[in-house]
Order: sequence, then structure tokens, then C-alpha cells
Amino acid sequence: MSTRKVRISRKKTLKFNKLYNGLSGFGLGHSDGEHNITYGELKDESLPILYEVFSRYAPLSNIIGSYRNFYDLGSGVGKVVLGLTALNSSLKGIGIEVVSERVQQANTALQRVRDSSLKQRIEFLCLSFLDDSIHYGKACWLFISNLCFTEDVKQKLTEKLERELNAGAVIVCSKALNSDKFEQVNYITLPMSWSDESKVYVYKKI
Repeated sequence: MSTRKVRISRKKTLKFNKLYNGLSGFGLGHSDGEHNITYGELKDESLPILYEVFSRYAPLSNIIGSYRNFYDLGSGVGKVVLGLTALNSSLKGIGIEVVSERVQQANTALQRVRDSSLKQRIEFLCLSFLDDSIHYGKACWLFISNLCFTEDVKQKLTEKLERELNAGAVIVCSKALNSDKFEQVNYITLPMSWSDESKVYVYKKI
């Protein structure tokens, strides 16, 4: 499948250098033998690209308001959640992260946001994205940086998303999904902390 160019529109973006002054997700947390806490993140310039990809394959204008929910699974210090949610006033952002120190930093950055409406549309949860208390039935967009996931975690997450996601929901992830419940509709490269040309896959729930 060939890479398709994605048209980028100019949108208001957050000033991350101010929001994240003194904050970083690198070097935080400790391994408990169950969760992989390897950290990396999208570069700021990737966020409008990611937004346009989601918008192309699952336009918010076609989605009922209560289902306009973006999830970042393994959200780190929350940059992707903040960045994408800021680009559309009807979008809610939910970040799920197992390392409590990263969630604390995400909430610190959120408190620095001046836009009260944006603050109200964002939530950071400190728990596993596999937890039974989390249900993805109202998610329309999901970002999953799953490059370092174990095969067991990757499979369990795929099965959970197969059960819970509605048809039409879009996933952008770093590693291919092994499932006949998702159609790969594209792949692109995004600048990330470990590479300026990191390949990500775009899937749509069938």
C-alpha cells in the first residue's frame, strides 16, 4: 500500500514550550515486570498531521457529539491529548497512562492551559488501558504507540478493541495490528522523539 499525502491545514496549536516548561516524561517510573514503561513521544509538528489523518478517515462532522472522543493509550505526559483536543472544540480527549509520575506531569500541564473549555474536555487516567473499567465503545479516534508492547499485551488490547470499538472508529498505531476486524486504510510517517520518519499504520474498525 502506497503512502498517501495528507493535506495539512493551518490550525491554532498550543504553545507546548510554555505548558511543559520543566516537565518531561523521560526517566520517570520504574518497571514492575508487568508493564513496559519505555518512553518516547510524538514531536510537536506531528500533531496537526495526526489530526488531519483522523479527520480524513473519521470526520467529526459525521460523528454524534457524545462519540467524539479521542483516546491516547499510553499517553505519557499528555502532549498528544492536549494537542489534538485543542484543534477541535467538539472533541474530548482521554489519556490513559500506567506511570503515575507521567500522569501527574500531564495534569500539571493541563492546569497551565488558560482555555477553561479545553480543560473541561480533557481527562488523564492512571491505570492500564486493558483495565475492565475502561470501555472504548464511545471512542472515534485512538492513538497507540505500541512499538514496545509485548506480544501478549498487544494481543489482549487488540481483542479488547475488537469487542468494544464501533464500526468506523480509527486507530493510528506504531505497529501493525493482526486482526481481520480492522482494515488498514493507510500508513504514513510521523516525526517522533526517536526518528523523524517513524512509520505508523492507520486502521478503521470494520
